Amino acid sequence: MRTLIDLIHRHAGSDADFQYYMTIIENAEKNDIENPDISIECCASLFQGIAKTIVYNLEPGCDRAEFERGKVHNQVRHTLRCLAASDDIIEIGFPTAALNLVQSAGELRNARGDISHGRASPKLLASDRSLARLVLVTTEALVRYMLATYFAIRPEPEQLISYEDFPAFNDQLDEANPLEGKPLYSRALYDQFYEDYIIQLQGFEDELTEEGENG
Repeated sequence: MRTLIDLIHRHAGSDADFQYYMTIIENAEKNDIENPDISIECCASLFQGIAKTIVYNLEPGCDRAEFERGKVHNQVRHTLRCLAASDDIIEIGFPTAALNLVQSAGELRNARGDISHGRASPKLLASDRSLARLVLVTTEALVRYMLATYFAIRPEPEQLISYEDFPAFNDQLDEANPLEGKPLYSRALYDQFYEDYIIQLQGFEDELTEEGENG
């Protein structure tokens, strides 16, 4: 899964949330020979987790409880549609055709998984390493496509303004709200209630604009 790992690392600065999945990827890789069912289970979890993260970021109003109840292939299908809805250039025909493989990975996880579904020992049925390798390769290709597409269209993160850029506003806040023996009011507002700080800053700048126009 080297190409998938490299993709996640390249976007570690702007999309650090996906670093969370590195442990799952590593476990999928290291178990494909000795513990094929664990490898397959990790692949199904990878599909499911990344699908959730993408959808929740692109569709903030998504009914999470309903989405969580869906089967893994339906969650991936929803994710592909969500990606396509965000950019009409995106091709989802071929990735959508691979959903049967995602469904199979989920079914194998449910039937043979060693972690999420505890098994009696010895297991009556286990996957072989060739099947685990097939699931691993398929997972890498499809998840990489989903992530690469997401990184290309994701909403730009909000750029925080710098506290130090507005000394006059900060001074006004501190004079109006003295906090003896405590941190400056303006600094506390910026650090703990950033949105309120922005709202008051906008009001401050609007007043300056009006004064300039009237003056």
